[in-house]
Amino acid sequence: MRTKFTVLIIAGVFVAGALGLQRVQSADAEVVKKAPTLEGTWRWNFVMPDGTTNRPKLRFSVEEGQLSGKTSFRAGTETELTNLVVNGDQVGFQVVRRRSDRDVVTTYSGKWNDESIKGKIESDWAGEKQTFDWEAMRAHHGVEGVWRWTNSFFAGFGGGGRGPGGRGPGGRGRGSDSRVELEQDGERITGKTISRFGPSLTITNGVFTNGVIYFEIERMFFETRSVTRHRGKQSGDAIKGTMESEVNGEDVSIDWEATRVD
Repeated sequence: MRTKFTVLIIAGVFVAGALGLQRVQSADAEVVKKAPTLEGTWRWNFVMPDGTTNRPKLRFSVEEGQLSGKTSFRAGTETELTNLVVNGDQVGFQVVRRRSDRDVVTTYSGKWNDESIKGKIESDWAGEKQTFDWEAMRAHHGVEGVWRWTNSFFAGFGGGGRGPGGRGPGGRGRGSDSRVELEQDGERITGKTISRFGPSLTITNGVFTNGVIYFEIERMFFETRSVTRHRGKQSGDAIKGTMESEVNGEDVSIDWEATRVD
C-alpha cells in the first residue's frame, strides 16, 4: 500500500513539474516573440530650409546575426549607415553624404523601443555643426511601405475571358510573388517594383484618395506594351481590389489582395 502511494506521489510531482516546465517554456517563447527589435522601417518628419516637410526613411536589417541599415531622404538617395552601435536601449550611427565636393557627416543618436526612437541629429550640412531633435516612428503613413501579393494575373488568364483560365476558380494558376515599394506625398503615390529577376519598374499615375489606391505598372513583352492597373481599398496592412489589363485584345480583371510586409 505504501509503495503504491509513493508511486502516485512521484507521478503527481512529475506531472506538475512537466506542466510547470511547459508554462515556463511558453512564457519564454512569448517573451522572445514580443522582444523589441530595431529591424524594419522607420520614418520621421524633417523640415527643410525652404519650409517644406520631408519624410526620410531609415531601414534596419539583420543578416547572419549582424545589424546593418540604410537611410534616404527620397527615392534614389539610399546611403549606408556607418559606425552603427546598439547598447541596450541606446542606438547611434553616422551617415556620410557628398555635398559641394566635401563629405558631410551626420550623426544620429537616441533611445529606442519597439515603437519609436527619440534623440538628436548632429550635422554640418550648412557649413557649421547644428543639432536637431529627432523622433522616428515605426512606418507607416497611409500606404507607404512594401506590399506583397501573389500575382496570378498572367497565369490566370490562359486563353482569356472569364471562363476556365479567366477570373473564375479554374483560372487562378500558380501565380508568382510580386512586391512594390510605395511612397506617399499627400494624395500622390510613387514607387517601384521589387524583383529578383529583372530591373525595377516605376509605377505611374499613383493616387490615394479616401482610402482607395490606384496605380499603373507598364511592362514590355517582346515588342508588346502592357499596362496593369491596380485599384483597391486599404484597410490597415491590407489592400483588396482588382487588377485590370488588356489580354488578347480584351480588357480583363481579376481580384487583387496585397499585404504590407515592411
